[in-house]
Amino acid sequence: MTHKNGIIVLPPEHLEAMIKIAAENLGCRAEFFPLEQNPSLGRDDQGEVLPLPEFRRKLLLKGPKNRIRPALDIAKKLAREISAQEQESFSLTQEITERYEQLATLFEMSDKLGMAGDNQSRAAAILDTAATAVSASCGCLMLLEGGCRFINRREGEMDREAVGALARRAAERNKPEVDEKKHIALPLAVNENHPIGALALGPRTEGIYRSGDVKMLATLASYAALLLESGRLYEGLETLFFSTIKSMVEAIDAKDPRTRGHSERVRRYSARMAKEMGMSSQDQKMLELAALLHDLGKIGLPDSILNNVKSHLTEEQWRLVKQHPEIGVSILTHVAQLKKVLPAIGQHHERYDGSGYPAGVKGQDISLFARIIAVADAYDAMTTQRTYRPTFDSRQALAELKENSGNQFDPLAVELFIQSFSGEDDQP
Repeated sequence: MTHKNGIIVLPPEHLEAMIKIAAENLGCRAEFFPLEQNPSLGRDDQGEVLPLPEFRRKLLLKGPKNRIRPALDIAKKLAREISAQEQESFSLTQEITERYEQLATLFEMSDKLGMAGDNQSRAAAILDTAATAVSASCGCLMLLEGGCRFINRREGEMDREAVGALARRAAERNKPEVDEKKHIALPLAVNENHPIGALALGPRTEGIYRSGDVKMLATLASYAALLLESGRLYEGLETLFFSTIKSMVEAIDAKDPRTRGHSERVRRYSARMAKEMGMSSQDQKMLELAALLHDLGKIGLPDSILNNVKSHLTEEQWRLVKQHPEIGVSILTHVAQLKKVLPAIGQHHERYDGSGYPAGVKGQDISLFARIIAVADAYDAMTTQRTYRPTFDSRQALAELKENSGNQFDPLAVELFIQSFSGEDDQP
């Protein structure tokens, strides 16, 4: 048995055998022909032709006149019963197929979202998955607190104003909406009282939306709403975490008048280097945290050392200063969210040739984050005022980095810094 364009196509032995047996029991003979043929009766034959379009067949019944009518009635009844059974089976198969397509779409979206670093990326993945799943020509994912993101698969096909307005209406009313242009919009709602946005799609590139499409989009919209709301809450906590870290670092930098704003500048330089090398957004966030916190250990140093602006440090004072990377690690070692930044904090004063401190680690054994921060840290130290040496301008500082590439600094990190510096006016 197969199905084609809503027509049930049975193997001959299925329906035909049953009708032939019933006809023979009534003294008749049943013959079947393709629906397109027009079977004819012989001169001495008596019979009737019964079209069975749902089976793509024609039935020719031959026999005594008083037996043909009962045989036809039985054939019609059998055809109706089998058709109903097969339609029920077909409907069940369709439902199973639709459910499978829904699950496949959700799995595809989950894979894409696994690579999405923030809610904007998640919104793009959700919109692309939904539009692809139902062959929509265009679409919009609108967040009440985040504006609209559009996708257009056919040039000149999308009325952004209309699609955006439909999405906003669905979100504000928290119910599905359609318009005269065959756009459809479904709310993205965490619950019936908490809509966060809407998913709106334009006409399909081929055909019209089926009930299965709408069901799948509704399932996808519910799942997407939960993911986006979870992402929003997480990003809010992450922002609060970053703000807290920045406030703490600013307080530490303020203890030393020579380094006020230093950690934030090192973070900014490090972020540019990360972007230059194509680092993932999650790794870049960790690098920026490490850069902000690289001098956290100085909180354990006496103010007499930090505020010493008149003379060089004594040997004992220098010994204490060299402990600040390890102090920073010890302060943060129990913060699970910062586990990845600990090597950078502990190694940002190591040198590529192994002559740094505190452990004399060298080359690629120094964490990548630490090698990046070391260059950014040195550049900022050279270009900000210090009492123990003259201040360099940008050109002199870059020359110094190049000169020490391969011994004090990782050559790749120096190259990244210089590339990130290209095209800037005064500062990297």
